[in-house]
Amino acid sequence: MSHADEAPVEPIKAGTSRTWNFHPDLPIKMSPVFDIPPKPKAALAWFAGTWFKITPPVNHLLFAVLTYLFLWPSLGAIQSGNWTWVAQIFVINLSAVAILAGGLHTYLFVLAGQQMRLKFDVRPMEKSKRFTFGNQVWDNMFWSLAFGVPIWTAWVVLYFFATSQGWVTSQTSIGASPLWFVLFFFVIRFWQSFHFYWIHRLIHIPWLFKNVHHLHHRNVNVGPWSGLAMHPVEHILYYSGILIHFVLPSHPIHVIFHMFALNLGAVLSHAGFDKVLVRNIEAIKAGSFHHQLHHRYFECNYGSEEIPMDRWFGSFHDGTQEATQRIRARKKRLFAQR
Repeated sequence: MSHADEAPVEPIKAGTSRTWNFHPDLPIKMSPVFDIPPKPKAALAWFAGTWFKITPPVNHLLFAVLTYLFLWPSLGAIQSGNWTWVAQIFVINLSAVAILAGGLHTYLFVLAGQQMRLKFDVRPMEKSKRFTFGNQVWDNMFWSLAFGVPIWTAWVVLYFFATSQGWVTSQTSIGASPLWFVLFFFVIRFWQSFHFYWIHRLIHIPWLFKNVHHLHHRNVNVGPWSGLAMHPVEHILYYSGILIHFVLPSHPIHVIFHMFALNLGAVLSHAGFDKVLVRNIEAIKAGSFHHQLHHRYFECNYGSEEIPMDRWFGSFHDGTQEATQRIRARKKRLFAQR
């Protein structure tokens, strides 16, 4: 049965199309923070919508605080020379990904807790020879857990070991600089967007795409386990954003928050559904249609919504048919050049 013959799915908002089972209101928009001329009211509304509602960044911050207070190894344990603290961090990271990705996948895809409501792509997860083990889900789980979590942990261990040795200046007390403690969370969000855009453009260079990034792009129709399903080289580059903390004084909560945002944020943004519904009530914002467009059309939306890098460099897809035609023409030009 073709997609055109399938029964239509009633959306909650926005609409369906021949291309998507569901999409948000189009055209999608980027953050107004960097608009010229400035739009201070819109920028303030964007900040309020990001930080004063139950959003993924707020959840990442809450998890980071709770993890630091109740689960994270103390500075004394790190300095003791007993390397069990490395295993402790690994278990924290592994558990966070397994619980979130596993829980979302089970609810959305195994139990079909909201059927197709708010699902972007009409297609199911695939079983194909192009995936490791011939199965998209097992493939994604393997690359996420066998390489993603260990490499994430290695970066974090390197940072905390360096701070314990005094090689890196850290913020040991919130009270010593409370204003910087708060402002740095905003810096991290924008740095994450800036860094992600440039390393993502890098791995779209033909040789790196063919030998590294193609593994992630086998997921055209994404699910929660797709977010961290990358080649180990891509994992190393993706997590290298942590280097900002080697330069700017950071509290451990900043670092934990940043890495949760990279990892749990990737799980959520690849959920494949715009929101998670419980009894038709929105429980949490999940998938990113902005990034879903990247997985469908490849050469667009390399960054995220925080900084409009794609709009500045001509690679922004706003979800409209006009943008699709423009991006397809851009792809032809790029392939002709290669």
